[in-house]
Amino acid sequence: MRRARRRAAFVTALSLACVLSACGTQSPVDSAAALPGVPACADQPTPSCGVYTYSNPRAGTVVVVAPASAAPNTREFFWSPTGPTRPDLTVCATFVDGGGLDQQGIVLRLHRLSDGRMSAISVTRNVWLSAFDVFNFHVWNTGSDPNGSLTQFASSTVPWLPVAPALYPLHMCARTLEATNTVQFVVWTAGQTRPEWGSAGHGGQATIPPGAPASGRGGWFAGHLRPGTRMTYGDLTVDGKVPRGLS
Repeated sequence: MRRARRRAAFVTALSLACVLSACGTQSPVDSAAALPGVPACADQPTPSCGVYTYSNPRAGTVVVVAPASAAPNTREFFWSPTGPTRPDLTVCATFVDGGGLDQQGIVLRLHRLSDGRMSAISVTRNVWLSAFDVFNFHVWNTGSDPNGSLTQFASSTVPWLPVAPALYPLHMCARTLEATNTVQFVVWTAGQTRPEWGSAGHGGQATIPPGAPASGRGGWFAGHLRPGTRMTYGDLTVDGKVPRGLS
């Protein structure tokens, strides 16, 4: 019941941010925001495309800023347009700082649909009911209607993390595996070594459902920033390398 309520609220409160390349011509990061059913805003500069703004102050670091006009339920993907496109990806990040219900995550197999919108698999830190020790797996299709643009297909609890408030900094890696049709993640914090994949209590995995994208780019997820605030992502890598454009 708790999971069903979490999912229902996540969907009905949706102010969806899709991601389209060529937005934000002053930044090496691609991102944009649009409601399902609205024509694609590719090749238009921020803020016509994106709600959040992105800066790349140093290698592997991105600062996400929500302007004062941002809606608190905005959700966006961001990524380097020069990153690799393939079925198996390993994407990592450090969530350096944040506050409130700021939501971070990793995006895998980010794939452009025929109409210019995006499909992707995401693993995100939960914010529903402020249960920050839970991580959710979703498939996204930003071309769908607001009630069907994302589907949660699993969740995992990391028992050593506090339920609230969210812990910073937090390191995270996630990957897709075509051979086993699974997506996995691990998390750790300062003073801990990076866990092995499948380490008990440090992550989770799920079977990728039918209809999920089979290949695509790696990227990151940002959502629910309070208007006028920012959060920082560090150590951004795809398959162990800082993508060209974020270096």
